[in-house]
Amino acid sequence: MNRSTDHTKKLLTAALTIGLSFGTLVLATTSAHAARFSVRVVDEIGQPVPGASVCIGLHGNYRQFGTAFTDASGMAGVVDVPNVPFVVTISKTRFAAIRVEQPSTGYDLVREFTLGGGLPGPRCKAGSTVAANPPMIRIDDVGVVSQRGSTVLRPTVSGNPNHYRIGFDEDMDFAAWRDFEESIDVPANLVDAGEIYLQLRRFEGTPESNLASESEVVLVKLPGATMPN
Repeated sequence: MNRSTDHTKKLLTAALTIGLSFGTLVLATTSAHAARFSVRVVDEIGQPVPGASVCIGLHGNYRQFGTAFTDASGMAGVVDVPNVPFVVTISKTRFAAIRVEQPSTGYDLVREFTLGGGLPGPRCKAGSTVAANPPMIRIDDVGVVSQRGSTVLRPTVSGNPNHYRIGFDEDMDFAAWRDFEESIDVPANLVDAGEIYLQLRRFEGTPESNLASESEVVLVKLPGATMPN
């Protein structure tokens, strides 16, 4: 009788301990809120490195949270990560690969990494079937309409841009980003320029923490422009 009672008490105690352990685990899981993490990769002179493999995960599974390839601007896609320390591995042929510890932050972050020359390091196998990056922004064509003393650009684009800028030259010196519209008015001081340059981008976040995907800068001939020989 006493042995049976003791055995029952032990079972109840074990069940209660297991229940409390699972309860603690659930609380820990729900309190680790996910944050958005993305990467920009540049070389030693600050130029973007396209086609680099990026793996984000934990020791023992370096691809746990996601993998990606960098795009033409050196950006690799947004990954949701829990509020815990994790590991970023970046590699590309002809560069020394890196593996970096990233502390937990609890907030969205874009971090820039530099790849340099040197001996090969840890490799990241991103895989060609993985969705690599945020949607690419591409200008497929630009229609130009002139009427009543104004000139309007009507670009055909791939992706979903939310900003544009127009400049005198392809370096886009002093060209400010503006909210994208399907019909873009050419500023009066550029109408007689003969040719201008257009660029689009998709920008999300804040100046401190953001993700941006930019199109290439394209040349647009305006009505009356003289074609070079």
